Amino acid sequence: MTTQHFSALASATARAMAAVRTEHCPAPDFRPAAPVRSTMHCTKCQGVLKFNVSADGRTSGRCSSAGCITWRDL
Repeated sequence: MTTQHFSALASATARAMAAVRTEHCPAPDFRPAAPVRSTMHCTKCQGVLKFNVSADGRTSGRCSSAGCITWRDL
């Protein structure tokens, strides 16, 4: 499945999680060298999406807009 097809079918939360992991969790261990705290444009409303990536590869994020996307890897 191409990236274009994935983006059309995936939810905004799934697209945001994939974008964070793609940029900050490189192969082969899929973990960042150090914990990451940053922001990006929200994949749903284009607001500010704040996210964290822990040293073990867990991600969490929350959009600044009320009622928009949020996630946390357990």
